Order: sequence, then structure tokens, then C-alpha cells
Amino acid sequence: MKSRLLMPMLLLLAPITWAQSAPDMAAALHYRQLLANDQVRVFAVALRPLERTMARHDHNFLVVALVDCDVVMWPEGDSDILSFRFSRGDVRFNLGGRAVGIRNDRTSEYRNVTIEFLDPKVTSYGYQANTGTWDYGAISIRPPVDPHAKFMNSILLGGASVRDVQLLSRDPLAPPETPGPELLIPVTDIDLKAGEYERIRKSSGDAVWIPAGRKSTFLNATADPARFIVVLFKTTAKN
Repeated sequence: MKSRLLMPMLLLLAPITWAQSAPDMAAALHYRQLLANDQVRVFAVALRPLERTMARHDHNFLVVALVDCDVVMWPEGDSDILSFRFSRGDVRFNLGGRAVGIRNDRTSEYRNVTIEFLDPKVTSYGYQANTGTWDYGAISIRPPVDPHAKFMNSILLGGASVRDVQLLSRDPLAPPETPGPELLIPVTDIDLKAGEYERIRKSSGDAVWIPAGRKSTFLNATADPARFIVVLFKTTAKN
């Protein structure tokens, strides 16, 4: 009799235990750290069909979708029933402070790059010029009007700006107007060249840290469109 009562009780308590024991991203299942310095920690996240994970997000963070997908996401303490649709290259900013769970109910792999901002000044809260008030602003970048053309769309996040960039063959990536460091996340495989000796050749889902003061103009050295996310910081990282 006791054993028959114990099993339903354990099933009821399982989601609570899962949430309360959520580890830091560096120790969470399906998270792999790509890069870390005094500005960011960057993680590759991959879930095969029917896999799930939960991790603490103590700081504000950005999610870059690497594939078209539907995925279930929920904050700690909420029901794990809401499915979200992401297109390849989608960027979503999230406020930290809670653990977040992810479950892949689909038949294809889910992949993203998660960027944790260690500076609390990187936030969607600020002065909104369109309303003349202090409030929370945009948390995502609008999709490109023409996904096959060159484009550069952005959102401002206080201490950083985020750009969704696509370059056609031989299109340039000019140096930033401000001298802060840059974090580059390839959405597609990329091959960017500047002169004879500078080159960024990376696969989708990698992370590249470019120190402050870049003066080189990179060109898309391939015949295919190169799409990537650039985070430009206002302050300088030590690493």
C-alpha cells in the first residue's frame, strides 16, 4: 500500500525537485561553454528529440536560434506546456534571475547559442524615445524583409547593441563606430577576410571575441551569404 502511494507522490514532486536543483549553465546538461571573460559567458545549447534541460540564469541573457524549430520553454515554477517558434537567426533578449527549462518535443535537433551578460547595464530597460518614458524596450530583432539580400538590423540594450547581419559575396563589415569589443556568433558558416593575414573562418554556432579597437574591414570571402550576430559592447573586457 505504501509503495503504491509513494510513486504518485514522487511523480508530483519531480518537477519541483527539477526546478529547485537547477544548476548553473556551466554545469547544466546540454550546455557547453564556448567563451568566457569579464563581459560574457557564451554557451552552445543542443537538445536532440525528447531531451530536456534546466539551468539557472542569474544574469540577463540573449538567445540566438541556429535552426528553425518549435521548443517548449518555461521559467522555474511555471508549467512546461508553452511552445515557442524560432526561425534560424532569431535573437531574443531575456531578463535573468530565474532558472529556465527547455524541452525538445520535435523530431529534429534544437540548437542555440546563449550569451550571458555579466554587466547588469546590458538590459532592455531604459529611456524609450518613442514614448518619452523609462520602460522596457524591444527584446528581439525584427526578421529581415528579404532573407536573401544584404541586411543589418539591430536592437539597443543599454551597455551593448546587438546586430543581425547578412553579407553577400564580397560585401564589407566595416569597423564599429565606437571602439568597444565585439562578440560575433555565426548563424551560417562564415569566412571573413581583411587583407592578406586577417581571417575569421568559423562554423555555425561558434563564438568569436574581437578586442576593442578593430580598424580592419572584413569582406565575405565566399560565394554564399554569410549571416551572423554581432554584439558590440560599450566597455572593454580584460580577456
